[in-house]
Amino acid sequence: MLNEAWKRRLIHIAHSGSGKEFNLKTRIAFPKTVLGQKIHQRKTMSYTFPWLHKIKGRVLQDELLANHTSIQIGGPADILIFPEDAQDIQAIIKNRRETPIYILGEGTNLLASDRGIRGIVISLKECFKEIKRPLFFKKEKEGGRRAIIKVGAGAKMSYLAKHAAKFSLTGIENLVGIPGSLGGVIVMNAGAEGTEIGSVLRSVTRINRNGEIEKLKREDLSFEYRKTAFPDEAGILIEAEIELKEGDRSKIMTAMDRHLSKRSQTQPLTIPNSGSIFKNPEGDAAGRIIDSLGLKGYSIGKAGISIRHANFIVNKGGATAKDVTELIRHVQKEVKEKTNIDLQTEIVIIGD
Repeated sequence: MLNEAWKRRLIHIAHSGSGKEFNLKTRIAFPKTVLGQKIHQRKTMSYTFPWLHKIKGRVLQDELLANHTSIQIGGPADILIFPEDAQDIQAIIKNRRETPIYILGEGTNLLASDRGIRGIVISLKECFKEIKRPLFFKKEKEGGRRAIIKVGAGAKMSYLAKHAAKFSLTGIENLVGIPGSLGGVIVMNAGAEGTEIGSVLRSVTRINRNGEIEKLKREDLSFEYRKTAFPDEAGILIEAEIELKEGDRSKIMTAMDRHLSKRSQTQPLTIPNSGSIFKNPEGDAAGRIIDSLGLKGYSIGKAGISIRHANFIVNKGGATAKDVTELIRHVQKEVKEKTNIDLQTEIVIIGD
């Protein structure tokens, strides 16, 4: 039996042919099915990128996003860039003209369409990962010490929580189980167990729509449930500062161990998924509602509601974005009809 890496490779070949010189028009008719996944003919690339030689980082063309998302679903992106530094991102922004740009971190909380992305996808997975040593200080009229940590937007949230714990800093131990990068966590104002990243955020640094690096203070932002509102929505986060209190290291470590243990017991960590699909309605949990309707295990195509946690959709092997979106709509319809609750999606859906 082929492993997932080989399956994705064969699916990629179905998209791109055996070589650059292969004329798409001469291939067999689309759509076609490869290893259970339906492949659509991609639209002709409508953008040209003569400036790509200026990019120091990796540049991939027609790369399947299934290789870069946690649920392992997604068609080809015209261009996928792994910038080396801020200058690479500035070059992209200044040269892109009208080409759409999409930002990718760890690929969690994301569903890319089967037809892929027409435009540029920037992945921060290989840059902006530095987590600096905390700078301790004392606030007047407050007992105990506090610290500021500067963190790259590409750093994993789990690494940041563990880094803070090493210095006995409390405030984000509840977030240790969030699988995404800090940039995505900030944009979503992600949280767990009553803690949100917005509660400890001091500032963010981003590259704006004009390619300029700017720093936004906490008071420039507003935090909502699963959303951070910026003064201008356009921009790419590259760094943040968080402020934490000094606490008891043993208690912090115990809390993190408890959260990680609970996560391993209640979430489908060994099966491809994108994380929580729906936002929790006020005063309730989306997973509990879905479970109460007997929908655990319900499947459409190769996408199914996890039997471990009803607010997760898993890829059982060869699932498509179409399978997932149809399953999402089915859940929303069932919940609305039987509870009169409108479930809102937390997952971000991108592409054609």
